[in-house]
Amino acid sequence: MRDSVRTLGVAGVAVLLLTSCAPGDQGQPPEEQPTVMNGAGQTEEDAEFPESASGQVAGDILEILNSGEDTAERDWEDRLSESSAELLSAAELADVLNTQIRPAGPWTTVEHEDFDDASISTLQSPQGQELEMHLALDEDGLIETLFFAEPREPVEPAEGFEEVDERLTELPGEVHAVVVEDGETLVEVYDGEPAPLASVAKLYVALALADAVKAGEVSWDDTLEVTEDLRSLPSGTLQDQPAGYETTVFDVAQRMIQISDNTGTDMLIDLLGRDAVEQAVADSGHHNPALMDPFPTTREMFQLRWGFPELGEDWKEGDAEARSEILEEIGEEDLEITDDDVEADDVDFDIDWYATPDDLISLYEQLFEAMEEHEELEAVLASNPGLTFGEFSPEDLWWDTLAFKGGSLPGVLNGAWQAESEDGTVRTVILLTQHEDAEELAEQAEEIFSLAEDALTLESP
Repeated sequence: MRDSVRTLGVAGVAVLLLTSCAPGDQGQPPEEQPTVMNGAGQTEEDAEFPESASGQVAGDILEILNSGEDTAERDWEDRLSESSAELLSAAELADVLNTQIRPAGPWTTVEHEDFDDASISTLQSPQGQELEMHLALDEDGLIETLFFAEPREPVEPAEGFEEVDERLTELPGEVHAVVVEDGETLVEVYDGEPAPLASVAKLYVALALADAVKAGEVSWDDTLEVTEDLRSLPSGTLQDQPAGYETTVFDVAQRMIQISDNTGTDMLIDLLGRDAVEQAVADSGHHNPALMDPFPTTREMFQLRWGFPELGEDWKEGDAEARSEILEEIGEEDLEITDDDVEADDVDFDIDWYATPDDLISLYEQLFEAMEEHEELEAVLASNPGLTFGEFSPEDLWWDTLAFKGGSLPGVLNGAWQAESEDGTVRTVILLTQHEDAEELAEQAEEIFSLAEDALTLESP
């Protein structure tokens, strides 16, 4: 249950640390040409970052990464913007860097593109591994965005919706894709059958939360607590917090969408009640709500797939009553598996959440209606654009609001976007892909998400 974002290297090594920018802001400020520092011909001692705001911060980060000692909370607590710190604390950031970035170092800067308050630095390990470090600062010079991703070759953009349709049709495996603008179908590549959603299903939890807030049953400021029985596996950061850690409903919801936090998702399901999420599925216009009755938590999904696979086999054959009994049985068991037990090639489409592209279009309609009453919901849904739109400056993009949720499991790679302009134009892009060969699907990730970008940015026909 992981987010799949083209710019975060879904097919390879990628670590999302902090992304609190608005769509189009990640590393590409408008109307500025980058200052490029190429490491070719330079020694490690000779390479220098420019005297810009982001250049100095990038240099500081590299120094911390290459330090002989692990980085600590104190190194970051005065460097993060308020919105970034709410997403990932200084202590959490230090832990991610210590476990996922520093071990491959020391890192050398090969190239640096600088935009004054944002930059992209290409780092190289002694083994030759390269990572792009994307950095953006707020107006106070604090870190607003920081993520690392494998460098990737650009994909040739599609010239029109017909080409998007053709290239999606040519993808290996199964593709369920729809692009709709104001009720007009621009792309349609699917047979009407439901597809596995992976983390895209978290949008249904978001709708249930919006319904509960509207009914006065829940407040965005209410406090939630991490407990052992709600702890899930990554993606996310809340699984690493100790039992008793408290934060707000708004923060948990933002983590659920922005970094696809699994433990946060389960905390919200526990708060709302499983019945409320199942009701949201039905109310959203899902063509067959029984497909997600009962609606499993992410922890339960991990247990069904990898913790107790024998119960997973029973789940596949069971009706709603039998499946509810299975979840009760699983609920009494400790989560003994770890992230290492989730094998990347262990494909099983029969244990997942399911919907069609049309179901998700209807779901987004409900969510965008709810956004009109709850600015917090808009902040949650728009917290991660899913793509960087690197060749565009923000004023080139036609929308004012862009919601995104991605999802991946072995053999499943999905993305769901809805954009709305100031004049009320709405375009929805749903890409649900699956393949029995998880590795081959991963190799198509760049093409899939490039086509999503094209589908969002092409001019209306």
